[in-house]
Amino acid sequence: MLKKLFIFSLMLMLFAIPSISSARNATIKNVSYSVETTQHGVQYLHVELATNHPVEEFSANFNPNDKSQLIFRIKDARITSIPRQEKLDGEIGRKIFLQEVDNDYVQGKLYTKGELTNSSYRMYSFEKDDNHKTNGVAIDITFAGQRGANSSANSNNSNVQIGDLSGKTITIDPGHGGSDTGAIGPNGYTEKESTFAISQNLANILTSNGANVVMTRTSDVDVYAPNASAANELQARVNIGNRASSDIFVSIHCNAFTNPSANGTETFYYAGSYNGQRLASAIQKELINTNNLRNRGVSTANFYVLKHSAMPAVLVETAFISNYNEEAMLSDAQWQMQFAQAIARGINEYFNG
Repeated sequence: MLKKLFIFSLMLMLFAIPSISSARNATIKNVSYSVETTQHGVQYLHVELATNHPVEEFSANFNPNDKSQLIFRIKDARITSIPRQEKLDGEIGRKIFLQEVDNDYVQGKLYTKGELTNSSYRMYSFEKDDNHKTNGVAIDITFAGQRGANSSANSNNSNVQIGDLSGKTITIDPGHGGSDTGAIGPNGYTEKESTFAISQNLANILTSNGANVVMTRTSDVDVYAPNASAANELQARVNIGNRASSDIFVSIHCNAFTNPSANGTETFYYAGSYNGQRLASAIQKELINTNNLRNRGVSTANFYVLKHSAMPAVLVETAFISNYNEEAMLSDAQWQMQFAQAIARGINEYFNG
């Protein structure tokens, strides 16, 4: 009997052994770049992400919807306290953005000055040796002499065709403003800054597609008065939408929580509003397809602007500004445009889908 127990215990130990030999997390410790020249005289951007362990699995593809973005993933990786954003040379590459995804992999976006093709980039790993002081992965970007001003790509373009919105009046409400900063991220970026940037982009996109856009604020101000009561401030915003006889009311916000690990995107509507639910669902779907964040879903809420608006109304919690990674997204001009484009596509689906 004791022999059987010993064999059983030994088998349990053996089954546990694979976890010891599983892939180790490769921690990204540094991001560096240089502009090199090929033997044919063509300049290219060389980016290195240094890691403490060899990288075994990675991939890279350009964004089919915006070919000036290279999206790459590094499996079993994490990021240390290094900045999530790095400016690059400015001629070939503009910047690189990193984020951890579910503690499973690191996703990055490298923004370029030209349109990428399958032959424009190369991603490969390297290990510590005589030529490298660390392990890591490298990305080379080459445009075969097509540099900066020769490129027609511009991912920060608000003239995006989403559909005909002629005859539609849309009120956009950038959350907070003036004396009310809203939530503040760990690096000091404020909710009022992000909501206004996203809202401005959204207004430009909707206007370029024929909509009549009404903004509850067009600068960093209180809508009612500095340090006003919540009811007065929010009613002033609602009044703007109601007076304009708007077809829909869209309030833009950033979420926040005491636990910095809280993350994701969520959209709210007022209970019993069928069209509010339709609008919220369309916007939420487009946001998740775009930002690849946690889908917190569509929910009802008794928020003042939802309850008192005379038209279908939604409140969009774009991402958690209290989350380190998501604050970096919310403060990034490219991501602000992508949030706006996603919301605009959701609005178009609501009207024309």
